[in-house]
Amino acid sequence: MKAGIQSSIPLASFTTFHIGGPAEFFIEANTEEEIDGAITYAREHSLPLYILGAGSNILVPDAGVKGVVMKITLNGVSFENDGDKEIVIAGAGTQWEKIVNASGERGFFGVENLAGIPGTVGGAVVQNIGAYGAELADTFEYADVLNSKTGERSRIFRADAEFAYRSSFFKKNRELIILRVALRLSKQTKPNISYPDLVRARERGSPLGTPIEIAGIIRSIRAAKFPDSSDEGTAGSFFKNPIVPRELADSLAKRFNGLPIFPKGENMAKIPLAWLLDNALSLKGFSKGNVRLYEKQPLVVVARAGATFAEVDAFAREITERIFSETGIMIEREVENFSAR
Repeated sequence: MKAGIQSSIPLASFTTFHIGGPAEFFIEANTEEEIDGAITYAREHSLPLYILGAGSNILVPDAGVKGVVMKITLNGVSFENDGDKEIVIAGAGTQWEKIVNASGERGFFGVENLAGIPGTVGGAVVQNIGAYGAELADTFEYADVLNSKTGERSRIFRADAEFAYRSSFFKKNRELIILRVALRLSKQTKPNISYPDLVRARERGSPLGTPIEIAGIIRSIRAAKFPDSSDEGTAGSFFKNPIVPRELADSLAKRFNGLPIFPKGENMAKIPLAWLLDNALSLKGFSKGNVRLYEKQPLVVVARAGATFAEVDAFAREITERIFSETGIMIEREVENFSAR
């Protein structure tokens, strides 16, 4: 067997859900050469190739994964000055919080509102993570990628990244493996503190003048809403907030007094799914077997010790069906079933 590739490695410990069977073959790729080697091994043995980051947004099947699972651990963070902007460049396997901390320590604005989100910088780009009025797309400069099918290396810039709500060009083109990412930051940016939770924090007297202060407050807000994945299995928000025709949103607002509606373009609107789960369906804390909706934030699915992929999947399907039956909205999952590129 090729050096560095192991067999029958349990994957549950590599995910924040703590769920999943073994990988037939597994490699932790610390260098681009090891990535090339894993791709070659999978191709030569006609095996599917699976890419794993921090495992914070996936569900792994109970039976495990047949093929090669490659955990990307390319690390390292550096900064380059570009006039009044600063470019932070990081390996795809760098923990996202390291980016937030390193940027904040230098007084650079741009990613502080995304503090506390688990995962790697590569995963953050694929998913276009967002929170508290900000998205990764706001700062994205470019990503260096490797095409696992052709072996070609290229650089994808912002104009071609096709960022949308929890989506991107990289998510649609799974053959692309992100190697490194560049984000554009600034010392001159006015703090983005218009999100309601941050407005309330400011009204309470919390300091919100620097990136470090904003990131600290956001982490405390998140800690009050999300469970600790070291205690129970979770991937944070399990479902996406639905974006629906404005006509449907308005009709639901008439049925459910107080439903918040956020306009998206001329004819669409985003509806907070957590509000519907709590106020329209009374499902906050809803539990079935080893799985439940979190008591403090019903967008979050929590798995107790011993929960299986099948249990979580069935639970999520039931929530989806209940929402559709009550509102006519077909919600989508933010968490993905582990799949090959």
